[in-house]
Amino acid sequence: MAGVKAAQKTRQPSRIKTPEVAFLGQLARQQSAKYRLAQGFAVLFAVSLVLQAWALAKVFSDMALSQSFSLSFLVIALSAVLLRALANFGRERICTSASRDIRYGLRRKLVSHLTELGPARLRIEEDAALSTRVYEQVDALDDFFSRYKPQVFMVMLIPCVILLSVVSISWIAFFVFMMTAPLVIVFMVFVGHKAAQANRRQFSVLAMLSNQFMDLSQGLAELKRLNRTDQARERLSDSASAYQKTTMGVLVLAFLSTATLELFASLSIAMVALYLGLGLLEILPWQVGSSPVTLTQAMFLLLLAPEFYLPLRQLGNDYHAKQKAEAAATDLLEILDTPVHGASSPEERGSAAESNNAAMVNQLRSIRFQHLSWRDTGRYRFAPISATIKQGERIWLSGESGVGKSSVLHLLLGFEEDYQGEFWVNDKPFAEVDLADWRAKLAWLPQTPEWVNGSIRRNLLLGIETPTEATLRTALIESQCDEFIDVLPAGLDTKLTELGAGLSGGQMQRLSIARALLSKADLWLLDEPCSGLDKDTAQAVLATLKRASKGKTLLIVSHDTHPILWVDKHWVLTKGGLHEQPVQAIA
Repeated sequence: MAGVKAAQKTRQPSRIKTPEVAFLGQLARQQSAKYRLAQGFAVLFAVSLVLQAWALAKVFSDMALSQSFSLSFLVIALSAVLLRALANFGRERICTSASRDIRYGLRRKLVSHLTELGPARLRIEEDAALSTRVYEQVDALDDFFSRYKPQVFMVMLIPCVILLSVVSISWIAFFVFMMTAPLVIVFMVFVGHKAAQANRRQFSVLAMLSNQFMDLSQGLAELKRLNRTDQARERLSDSASAYQKTTMGVLVLAFLSTATLELFASLSIAMVALYLGLGLLEILPWQVGSSPVTLTQAMFLLLLAPEFYLPLRQLGNDYHAKQKAEAAATDLLEILDTPVHGASSPEERGSAAESNNAAMVNQLRSIRFQHLSWRDTGRYRFAPISATIKQGERIWLSGESGVGKSSVLHLLLGFEEDYQGEFWVNDKPFAEVDLADWRAKLAWLPQTPEWVNGSIRRNLLLGIETPTEATLRTALIESQCDEFIDVLPAGLDTKLTELGAGLSGGQMQRLSIARALLSKADLWLLDEPCSGLDKDTAQAVLATLKRASKGKTLLIVSHDTHPILWVDKHWVLTKGGLHEQPVQAIA
């Protein structure tokens, strides 16, 4: 995270490459071949531009002086115009393709990284804000890679080509170009920094708006029951208004930058035109009676003057895209800089992982904690514990809120490695366990199961090998899902939303149990499966779980409000450690 914190400093020496700039440069190098091809088209564009101006100058001067023109020069001019248009088209298509590939690759990398982070991703932001970063802020990089980066090369190329063409004709026009060009660049940088601050505010407000919208969507039924929908609507409206204001602020800066750059460019072109006009009239104060340039040369310079400032003006228009991309990169780097605990490269896994994990992958025999604790940001997430989970044991872990019950599950899921003490799986240190193989043996049932838009069948089979219809039917019966799925008009093909619209909380939990059965996992980890359910529904879900989890190794976190008396062990986690209490089994 040190890179992100350094990026948040508002004033840094320009010679220091910020993490955001380095990050964007690294992404651009992934498409270096396409950008080199685009630069080749840019060179062709610059050559055709000068050729076009020279041929048109000859045509216009001949028409003015002799009322006729050479057809060959007109053909050259038209050919140069066509060549310029084709070169520009090819350059833009290649840069657009490079930008698309960069953004698609980055989005896949972010989604994969967030998946590996698991619950630890919530330390960065809520899911709604993270989705905004993955989609909105990745797309905010488009203008940088498709327009700004290739335009930087155009700014270095075209003015230099034009200056080389001008210097042998008129030193005065050359110095006018040299003196006025830096003014455009200085103002562009000044306005660009203001635009960067405005873009950061806009992204922050958008993230807040996304979180509020998701929270209100999930709690809409509860808000209606409490008659609080008006307050919720007002709050969402205030956030939308704040986003509107920040967006308008960004647009104001963009328009201000464009207008000012157009003013500087127009004044500079007017200075060149005035000099050439007075020179052709032979009334320049320091050269009365003679012209410093011919009519053809004057037309050539006059045609090149707008082209000299055009790349600078375009870069000024695109400069806010650079600042917007850097603002987006700050948030994207925060995701990528968050370490994935337990991640290992293929080289690190090697033969040691294969030999150490072979027995564990085939069968889970035991999990052992020895003085295991987890300290985060200077405080214990849970006190040191020592315990053993044997194959086939079903354990109920209870305790007060905040003592670290869910943190124990997160460690078992392999999302955290900064723990103290010893953690063994099948008598092997957990640090040597291959996480991909380990997680394949786990079934994770969180408080709020996550679903995707699609059919019930698709949600049940997501991420697992497609079972036979008989296996699927058996899982539905064991989880008692067949009772409500069979009465649905479309059965397993019934559409399911991300929030499980149309099904009750108990039915959603039973679907989670069915999904765990289909995964054929050896170890089930459940975090408050009865959270938010009424007493009768909770007891029904627990009864289903008792029946479906026979023969499985199970660790279920639940408050004492929903006692689980059919487990083999009852662990109580307190601030002083882990204590086992007797369980009165019910046949």
